[in-house]
Amino acid sequence: MRSRQAVDAPSSRAPGRTVWTTSLLLGLFVTPVLAQAPVLPAVPRAAAAASPAGPPQESGSQIVLNQIAGCVDSGAFSLEIDLRPGRIPVADAWNVEVVGTSTAALVAAAVGGHVSRLDLAVTGGTLLLEGKHLRPKILITSLRFEEGKGITEAKYRGRGIWRPIVWVFRGLASSALRKLEFRTDILSVLHGDVLGATSAAPPPRPPGPSFIDLVREVRIHDSEFVAYGDRPLSLGTMVEFHTASQPREGKPVRVAIVAGLFRPTREGRLEQFEVAGRVDGEIENGAIAFVGSRCTFSHGEMRGGSFRVASRTDGTLEATISAATLAVDLTAGELHVPGGPRVDVETPSRFVVRDLRLQPDGQYSGIVDAELFGKAGRIERAGVVVSLSNVKLRTSGATIVSGRATGDVELESEYRMDYPLVVRYPVAQVGVRRVQLLFQGSFTTTLHLRDAGGGDEGTATGEYRFTVPWPPVERAAFEVLRAKWIQDIPPVLRTVDFVIEPRRFGPCGGSCFLVGLGVTAEKKEAKGRLFRQICDTQGKADLVVDAASRSFVLRNVRIEPRCRGIVGWVVNFIGPFLRNHYAAGTAGDRQRAAHGL
Repeated sequence: MRSRQAVDAPSSRAPGRTVWTTSLLLGLFVTPVLAQAPVLPAVPRAAAAASPAGPPQESGSQIVLNQIAGCVDSGAFSLEIDLRPGRIPVADAWNVEVVGTSTAALVAAAVGGHVSRLDLAVTGGTLLLEGKHLRPKILITSLRFEEGKGITEAKYRGRGIWRPIVWVFRGLASSALRKLEFRTDILSVLHGDVLGATSAAPPPRPPGPSFIDLVREVRIHDSEFVAYGDRPLSLGTMVEFHTASQPREGKPVRVAIVAGLFRPTREGRLEQFEVAGRVDGEIENGAIAFVGSRCTFSHGEMRGGSFRVASRTDGTLEATISAATLAVDLTAGELHVPGGPRVDVETPSRFVVRDLRLQPDGQYSGIVDAELFGKAGRIERAGVVVSLSNVKLRTSGATIVSGRATGDVELESEYRMDYPLVVRYPVAQVGVRRVQLLFQGSFTTTLHLRDAGGGDEGTATGEYRFTVPWPPVERAAFEVLRAKWIQDIPPVLRTVDFVIEPRRFGPCGGSCFLVGLGVTAEKKEAKGRLFRQICDTQGKADLVVDAASRSFVLRNVRIEPRCRGIVGWVVNFIGPFLRNHYAAGTAGDRQRAAHGL
């Protein structure tokens, strides 16, 4: 094997030449003999950090690095590895030692998922291959390793007394350099752990000193690769997917690492990791998790994607992701349109977001086109929850800014609503009564969202059509009309008991409803009842939805009492009383019969 050497010319003085000749003779005759003698195991210097007693638990950063390494089919990687002083064994009677502050520039080419060529250049301090017992000591400046060939190019020189010997007997250096083992798995390269004893397995390795103990920091830049199909890749916890096993357009996923940083675990400190890059291509069998939403998808595409994933001090990850377009075919999960419905999605739902910006807290921005289908969903607004079934939702061009939406959303579904009816009767003595009502039927709407988000932020208006079952409406009207109280009627009588019992509430066309009431007026005394008057009151009223107060309201109540008996003052009192308290136009909140919708 031919090696290019960088050496200094020996001195031309006679004494120097004599020493040189003696050294040559020692190296020529003594070294082969000692090479067969038993040798002591290498002991690392104190400067080299001890390896942990066992393999550490896999952290978030290790998961990301493992997945990136596992995706690589072919590509190129550029790294700068800052080394720290120390020594580690690489073979029997051979050590690699770092003296001073060294930086190793590494360029690796990958084919078929592992390194096919590796170029290493050392600047700054010293990278020394050191043999024991009269074996050479070689300062390494640069190396080229090629799969199947070994080291094909090298720049080096001997150290100390070995400098002239190595210059003359290049075979000694070549034999020594062959003691170096290069790890060709992608994960080792990303860790900067490229030299060491023979080991076919990637990390984690058995306990013991290794080249990673000499690595202070690894910086990755200008690296790009084509990914294998059907390999997992997670960009934090918000976007997870597999690379497409059979891309529909024949374009596999491509990943570029623009800038990366890795610092190994050291002296009780967790490893540190950060990577920023680009991703583009078809994806499948993944999940997206935006704030308030998490869905799985079967197939999709990310165009113009970029990402930054970094480890926190506690070992967890934070990520920011952007993409010109993220389009996915959803299969399951819950998707929330901010300020609008939540849909338990199922196939064939489609979700497309353009100009995506996804923050570490899950808040996202972008322009959304979606067509969602689901057997279930719900709308939450102003404390009221409307359950939906057989949901179809469409939106085009809705703008999301930090999890708040502006745009139109079309919704078709069946609904179910447990409605808390609150009855405030116009007589203070009656008080407030609450009744739970169940409404269900078909529901269609076009929602106009404006800066709408979780809770009640922003506005959500629109036009809607829905069917209302009759039984809860009738019950609501009965609860509104039913009352019992004591009324003073000066100057005729005082403390008269009144009871209103609804008997009929039915449609009479449009918003008109027929009203039938039983009104009982009774005067009681200590010795017995003074009188009792029963009136079969009939009339009409309009039942409307007041949008401003979101209330069912009885308006234009026309009541005519038909009383049995001759107590005329009861008739004169009941008719005007009911009309004044129910008719439209009565001042104050007393005209409102129910609140809440």
